[in-house]
Amino acid sequence: MHFKQRLEQIVKLVEQNGFVSVADLSQSLNVHAVTIRRDLKQLDQQKRLRRTHGGAFALQTISAEAEPAQPVTDRTGFLAERIDVLITTSTDPYLDRSLLSQATQGNIPIVAESVWMNGAKTLVAIDSYQAAFALGQWAGNYTLAHFAGRACILDLTFELSNTRARGQGFLDGVRSVLPAAKLALSINAQSRGQAAYQITADAFVAHPDINIIFAANDTMAAGALEACRERGVSPDDLIVMTFGLTGDTLKNALVDDSYCKAGVAMFPEIVGRVCIEAAIAAFNGNALPLHLVTPYAVLTAQTLNQFFERADNGWQIKWETALNQLTIPVLIDKYAPRTTGKLPKRVGFVVPFMEHEWYQNLIVCLCKYAGTRGIEVEVIDADQILRDDIKARQQQIARTAAETVKPGDVLFIDNGQVTGYLAEELARKKNLANTIITNSMDVFDALRDIPGNTLILTGGIFRQSSKTLIGPTSEAALRELRADKLFLAVTGITLDFGLSHINIAEVAIKQAMIRAAHEVILLADHTVFGCESVMQIGPVTQVHKVITDNALPAELRLELGKLGIETVIAE
Repeated sequence: MHFKQRLEQIVKLVEQNGFVSVADLSQSLNVHAVTIRRDLKQLDQQKRLRRTHGGAFALQTISAEAEPAQPVTDRTGFLAERIDVLITTSTDPYLDRSLLSQATQGNIPIVAESVWMNGAKTLVAIDSYQAAFALGQWAGNYTLAHFAGRACILDLTFELSNTRARGQGFLDGVRSVLPAAKLALSINAQSRGQAAYQITADAFVAHPDINIIFAANDTMAAGALEACRERGVSPDDLIVMTFGLTGDTLKNALVDDSYCKAGVAMFPEIVGRVCIEAAIAAFNGNALPLHLVTPYAVLTAQTLNQFFERADNGWQIKWETALNQLTIPVLIDKYAPRTTGKLPKRVGFVVPFMEHEWYQNLIVCLCKYAGTRGIEVEVIDADQILRDDIKARQQQIARTAAETVKPGDVLFIDNGQVTGYLAEELARKKNLANTIITNSMDVFDALRDIPGNTLILTGGIFRQSSKTLIGPTSEAALRELRADKLFLAVTGITLDFGLSHINIAEVAIKQAMIRAAHEVILLADHTVFGCESVMQIGPVTQVHKVITDNALPAELRLELGKLGIETVIAE
């Protein structure tokens, strides 16, 4: 596809969907994600769409009533160095620790969204249990009227506390009307539509008497609906209850009056504004309640138009009705933030599920509302935060490792992400006059033009996926060589299984380097510890020194010390 045609297709897809992730664009257009990100940057500069960290959303979703927040392009440094307030959802313990650590270092206040996070100033979320209980009561009364009171429930849930509360609330609500209601299955559908689809299809086989499906969010509900249609279940024999009604997909399903008969509306339009108001208050050090409870409504096809109306660009909230009839925890305006005081320059919004309509709409609402006061919103994929954090830690490990290199040292440098960063650090140093032996093309390319060093490439079979030289030629070369230090990279470290690696073909090279080095220095961030990869390299006692980051638990550092292994924490 020609470059200009690809740009036009990207704009078309974004305008059709409102928001499209980089991954989806890459898959749809069969183009690498790096290319998509470059295209989005150009289209953003042309003001044809709004680029976010994980994708892009359409400009027409931004009302002419308000100027959108300016796009954020500066993403250098740690997260806490770029933002003034962080809005985030607790979905992963490691991610939480990383965010909290960065926020603490930068004195950045945190506003939790959907799920409480330790260290947050407040939580912006509905009362999940009460909302689901109300929906369960509706389902119980419907079942009483249409299924003669027979209720067999499939609960599509997720591992988070709020989604668990929704499942329990829905079951309790149904049983408040029908005490004998049966829970056939409660299964973690991973908050993914495909998983919900497969679980629903399998559940029909194992439990053909299921007649109520409760989905803890719209994404899982959409997967369940697809399974119902493919199986050909009559809409007269089964109902699907959704929690969210956050985008067009489930609102349309509700209006179709097929399987989806009712759902909880969570109003991302309101939640986005409350999040910004809370962020401004937190930035100013104002006292906030632990929970800013946002409103919900149980809606059916008959009552949906009470709060929403269908427009050319999808369903739109009826603001006057919402502001008058719903209990909103802070004063918000249809257009601009009300809060007085200092304004943050940039608010970070961490998104755990870019593909969810809830977050796609929340992104738009946050940016639109914040933009009225010139507040930038940096939208960040949660997975990218982890990647950025690990990259920064690996770079610090590499800097620390580089400090251990002395003039004249003979070095083995293994292949790996962290050893690639080490090569970059060594390339900045002068007058070391080292001999460097490697099987990594990335290491070789980083050091090839540095005068004073002697650079030796092992030779061997080129492995394209990792840009590594492997095979008998490499192993034979290493048998004839010796080095003062080996900088080793692996993908798994446990005290029982030892050192291990995911790429079997590279293991023999790592073993040969270990045998030929006087000192083995393992470069590994904390995420590598506790993992057992496909193939064992050798016992952990083959290592003399470990250079790692400060997230490695103290007890594990003590265990390494007992084995005579020196642990250096990169700071």
